Amino acid sequence: MAGSAERIVRFTEARSGLDIRCRLLDAQSPANAALLWDLAGLDIAHNAIHAMWTGPEISVPIAGDVVLPGCDVGAVPQENATSYPQAGDIALVCAPNGTWRDGPPFDLIDIGLFYAPGGRLLMPMGWIMGSVCARILDEDMAAAVEGCKTIRRNGACELRLSRVA
Repeated sequence: MAGSAERIVRFTEARSGLDIRCRLLDAQSPANAALLWDLAGLDIAHNAIHAMWTGPEISVPIAGDVVLPGCDVGAVPQENATSYPQAGDIALVCAPNGTWRDGPPFDLIDIGLFYAPGGRLLMPMGWIMGSVCARILDEDMAAAVEGCKTIRRNGACELRLSRVA
């Protein structure tokens, strides 16, 4: 996307007061950033929860085949991939139905919002990698930490993803 304006998405959650903006990493993770942009274009809320296994993460598991029926989750490549997301990273994990035994019964697109150091993608089925496709804006990091800690205390929530610019 050379020469184009940066793209920003917003995550909001009413009960915790979470309201953060994230810059898409189009150069480092073009396919995954495009997928996150497509999801943000729906401007809908998704079920979310503080992760159990991965540390300081809000996990947003989405049934990709339902929410984006034309999306081939299995064709989304790993880009800018890591097993150790940093504070401020937004990482996508895409896994078609049947990728893991006892996994979700749908094509998974999991958005991970990592808000503090110590993130790791060690799951019950082993280590996985996520594609870091966006970063929380520096000026929104303090709000991300507070909002995500509140979500951790409150439990499951509905996280809205929308486009800003």
